[in-house]
Amino acid sequence: MNIAVLLRSLGMVVLLLGAAMVFSVLLAWIIPTGERHNTGLDLKGWALCLGIAVSVGGGLWGTGKYLGKRSSRPDTMRRREAMALVGSGWFVCGLMAALPYCLCDPHETLPNALFEAVSGLTTTGATIFSNLENLPKSILMWRSVTQWVGGMGILAMFVVVLSGMTSSSKTLIGAESSLANSDISSLRQTMRRLWALYVVLTLVCGAGLYFLGLTPFQAINYSLTAVSTGGFGTESDSVGSIFTVWSKSWLIIFMIIGAISFPFYLVLMRGRFNDLGKRFEEVWWFLAMIGFFCVVMLLQKLGGGSDVAAIDLVFNIVSIGTCTGYVSDDYDHWSRMGVGIMLFLMMIGGCSGSTSGGLKVSRIILWFRFMASGLVRSFRPQAVSPVKLNGRQVPDEAQSQLFLVLTLFGFFGITGTMAFQMFDPGHSLMGAVSGIISCLGNIGPAFEEMGPTESVHDISSPSKILFVCLMILGRLEYVALLVIFVPKLWKRY
Repeated sequence: MNIAVLLRSLGMVVLLLGAAMVFSVLLAWIIPTGERHNTGLDLKGWALCLGIAVSVGGGLWGTGKYLGKRSSRPDTMRRREAMALVGSGWFVCGLMAALPYCLCDPHETLPNALFEAVSGLTTTGATIFSNLENLPKSILMWRSVTQWVGGMGILAMFVVVLSGMTSSSKTLIGAESSLANSDISSLRQTMRRLWALYVVLTLVCGAGLYFLGLTPFQAINYSLTAVSTGGFGTESDSVGSIFTVWSKSWLIIFMIIGAISFPFYLVLMRGRFNDLGKRFEEVWWFLAMIGFFCVVMLLQKLGGGSDVAAIDLVFNIVSIGTCTGYVSDDYDHWSRMGVGIMLFLMMIGGCSGSTSGGLKVSRIILWFRFMASGLVRSFRPQAVSPVKLNGRQVPDEAQSQLFLVLTLFGFFGITGTMAFQMFDPGHSLMGAVSGIISCLGNIGPAFEEMGPTESVHDISSPSKILFVCLMILGRLEYVALLVIFVPKLWKRY
C-alpha cells in the first residue's frame, strides 16, 4: 500500500468538497437565515467548516507529499490505492459534509448530521428535517450541492481534476459512479465531457424552472437535485405546493434525463444515431418500463380506482423509478397495486452510467437472460446460448458478478431489516423493509413510518448509523466497499 499516494489523493478529495462549501458561505453572508438561526452563528459555523475542510484536506495532502518524497516507491496510484480511496473517501467526505449541520446548528446531533450528509452525497434524499422552511438558506443550498456533487461522484470529479492517473482511474470511476463502462478511448477526457454535460443540463433545468415561476433560489436548488436524481428540496412538502403542472412536467423530463446512461448523450451529440439502438438497449427498456407503469396507473384512474391527479401519478412514478424521491402526492395511500408498483420501481432503479440508484435495469435484463440461457442448457447441455447486452456478448464471468450483487442486495436487505427492527421495534415490517430497500437503492422516501410525508428524525441513533452504512454500500454497489475488508484480495493487487 502506497500510503503517500492515498493520503495525498484523499486530501485533494476533501479540498474539493471544501471548495463546494463556498456557495453556502456566500449565501450565509448575503441572505438572511431562518427563524431558528441567526446570521452570526451561521457565518461563524460556515467559516469554521471551511477552515476545518481546508486544514484536514491540506494536512492530508501535505503529509502524503512529504511521505512521497521520503519513499522510493513509484508515485502512482495503483488498483490497491484506488480501492482504499473509494472506501475511505466516502466516509471521510461524509464526516466533512456533516460539519455544517453540526456547527451551524448546535442542537443537531452527530448521527443526525452524518445521516443528512451521507443522504445528500449518495443522492438518497431521505432527511432528518421536518420543517425545511425554518432552515437557513445556506444549509438548504448545502443539501442540494452535496447531492449534485454526489450525483456524478466526488471521486469521479477527482479524476477529472487530477492528471497522472493510471489504470486505477477505471477502478475509481467504476466503483464510485458506474461510468467506467464507457468504451471511449480516454476515460479522463470522457469524464470531462460528462461533467460539462452535467453542468449544462443543470443550467438548462434551472433556467426552465425559473421561467416557469420558481424563485431563483428554488430553481437553483431543484435543478441541482433533479439532474442528480437526489430529491432534496427547499419545501417540507417537496414539490406539492410551489409547483404547477408545467413545472412538474419540466422536472419529469430532467429526472428521466438524469436516470439515463450519460454516455448515451455523448453518442447522441456525435450524431451516431445508428449506435443508439444497439449500444444502449437498457435505455429503451427503462423508458418502456416507466411508460408501462404510468399507463397502468392512468388506466386505473380512468376506471375509478384512483382519485389522484394524472400529473401526480406520472410525477411520482417517474420520481421513484428514477430514484429521485420527490413527492407531489402521498403514494402511501395509493391502491395496493400502486404501492406494489412503487416498491418494484424502488428496487429496479435507473440505467447504469447514470446518476440514478437501484439495482440498475441492465442487471435485471442480464438476470433474465442468464436464467433463460441456463434453462436452455439444462435440457440441451451441448447448446451454445450466448447472452448479449447492447449488441455485445456478455462474458460468462459477468454472471458470477451479477449474482454476487443480487445476493449481497438480498443479504443486506434481510439483515438490515432485522437490525432495524431490533433497534426500533415499534416500526411496522413494511416500513422497515421499504426503508432498508430505499437506503440500499438510494431512493429516499419509502412507506408507512418511512413514508413520503415522514422524516427519519425520530428513529434511534443506531438505526441512523445503520442507514448511513447501507446508503454508502448501495452507492458503491456493495462490492467496491466490501472488497477492502477481504485481506486475501489485497495480496493480488
